[in-house]
Parts: sequence; C-alpha cells; structure tokens
Amino acid sequence: MSAAPTSLAPAGGEGPTGLVPEPPFRPPSARAVLGLLLTVLLLASLGYTGAIGGFAHLLGPLAPAGTPVAPGSASEIASELLGQNISNASLFWLRPSLTDWSALSTSGSSAYGPTDPALLNATREAIAHYGLGNATVPIDLVSPSESGLDPDLTPGAVLVQIPRVAAATHLSDGVLVGLVDAHTQAPALGLFGPTYVNVIVLDLALLTVLGS
Repeated sequence: MSAAPTSLAPAGGEGPTGLVPEPPFRPPSARAVLGLLLTVLLLASLGYTGAIGGFAHLLGPLAPAGTPVAPGSASEIASELLGQNISNASLFWLRPSLTDWSALSTSGSSAYGPTDPALLNATREAIAHYGLGNATVPIDLVSPSESGLDPDLTPGAVLVQIPRVAAATHLSDGVLVGLVDAHTQAPALGLFGPTYVNVIVLDLALLTVLGS
C-alpha cells in the first residue's frame, strides 16, 4: 500500500507556497483620509502658489508701481511693468500700441490680417516715425505687442535707436551701447524666456545719466 500524499501546507497556517496569506482588506480610517486631504490642500494652496510665484520672480522680478518716468511721455507716473507713449527724442521709444497704452482697452494685437495691404502701410509708417528708413528694423520695434502695454524690446530693437538718441543727448554711441548692455536681461538660467531690455527701466537709467 502506497503512503498517503504529504500536505503542501506547512504548519502555522501558511499557504501552499510557504507564504503567510495577506490579511483581509481594511478601508483607511476617517482620520487618515482627513489627514491626507488636508495635506493635499496645503500643498495645492501654499506650496504650488509659492513655487509659481518664485518661478515668476526668477523669470522677471516684479517692479514696484509708482515709478517716475520720462518727461514728454503720456503720463508722469507709471509702473516699470507697463509700457507707455514715450515721445522724448532723448529717450528710447517703445513699439506702437493699438491700445494707446491703455490698460482698459480690449483691442487685439493687430488690426490687420497678415495679407492685408494696410499692414504693410502701417509698418512703413512706423519705420518712418522712428526715422529708420535706411536701417534694417527689427520686427518687434514696428509691430504692436499682444497687450499693447509691453515695456520690453529685443536688444536689436533698442540698439537701432542709438543714432537718434545720441544726436538728441550728445552722448557717444559707446556710452549708450554700454547702457543698453547693462540693462539687457538674459533668459532665466540661460534657458527660459527671451533676451530683452525693459525700455522703461533703461530710460530711467538714461535720465539719471543726463541728470534729469
């Protein structure tokens, strides 16, 4: 007579594989769920907001409102974050604004479509206004920004204005180029955002040089 088969289940309640069976599922307690919910809310409201604010400050630190700007502009008090109509020949100018630099306007960035002949005429008028008929003009200098309030230009759009500013201020090209270079902002961490010049800040520095 053959011997009875030996059971594969070890002593001590272990399963056929030798592993102790998993305990039955137990739902998390209300205290654990509430703690997790509060943690998520804190991270979403404080951590996320702080991280976004810090990142925005890294890309472009906020300037205080109420900064005095140049004579001959549309207003005497403005924020460094908002462009305005600077017409003083001794200062660097901003691009055209379809909103007339009004924060309350809802006008779009362009009144013309890309194939509208009026767009070419408007661009030519802007080039003539800036006195740049014999120069290669960066497109951002003669085209409106999306908001109409952008105070920033590419370095090329600022440097092309130096002959006019030099003639009006009697400062040398070298002095003005150095001033522009000193106020040229590189991309954050060398990666994020464009290279730009805040024209309002640049003009405030120029006014200091001029003793105004």
